[in-house]
Amino acid sequence: MTALIRLVVLRSCFMAVLAAILCPTPKPVGIAVRVSPPESGALEPFQPASTSLSPARPSLAQETRQVSVPLRSGVVAVSVSWTVDDETSADVLRGHIEYRPIAGQCDSCSNIRFIQVAKTERNGGADYDWQGQEKHRNVLRTSSKMGAGIQGGYFVDHKAFACAPNAPCSPYFRDHWANARESADGFQLDNSSAPASLVDYPVGWDTLEQISLESCARCVESGKFLGCAEWGARWPPQGPRIIAPIRVRETPSKTFLAALRRFEKYYTRPELALNTTRPHFR
Repeated sequence: MTALIRLVVLRSCFMAVLAAILCPTPKPVGIAVRVSPPESGALEPFQPASTSLSPARPSLAQETRQVSVPLRSGVVAVSVSWTVDDETSADVLRGHIEYRPIAGQCDSCSNIRFIQVAKTERNGGADYDWQGQEKHRNVLRTSSKMGAGIQGGYFVDHKAFACAPNAPCSPYFRDHWANARESADGFQLDNSSAPASLVDYPVGWDTLEQISLESCARCVESGKFLGCAEWGARWPPQGPRIIAPIRVRETPSKTFLAALRRFEKYYTRPELALNTTRPHFR
């Protein structure tokens, strides 16, 4: 009897191991696609001096990439990691991009803000087609036919449902997702300055396989770009998820500029976004 019980236990263990090998854990399902921060602002503020840059719960097999690159007029610092969304308990990608102006090496600018372009690919590699009132994003995507060095599928990241064709719409990320507890607009005036930052939480990894983003800091009144970061991640249906290498550059890519031109042509020039209001001191 003891030998028989032992045989049954061994067989059960073998079947469990075999099932784990043949049936890997699937990606979470039922989560709507969102390329934006959560609306509640319930997360803790970002602390630049902290060694742990994620205020959300760490997810399983968490991976983090961080870079800090000095440019001619300032420093671009980027942190990208997998976290858990407090609203949905879904795994999300958290990106924090910050531009810190250097006093004396940057022209005066009363308002420094970020514009971000995004490319979203569904499982299998095709561009994700946005539905409903977000479908404007589809017609704003870049095409490789627009010129040499321009990649297809990128659009300015904005709340398309809140904008209408031939009407004003701001290209600045925080006009759509302020996320005030973790991000802010910046400035550089004489010996006073404050960093500009953007925080984004792309979610929807049951449908999406890859997200590619480029975030660029811009002086609003002059239109001059001060620094950009390319980042993103890939999570295929099978296999490990990967945070893409982060690339920092002085100026926007041709793809970024093509997406911005298409955005400005589709909407009326966003006069409200071109104000020179000085942000509050922090």
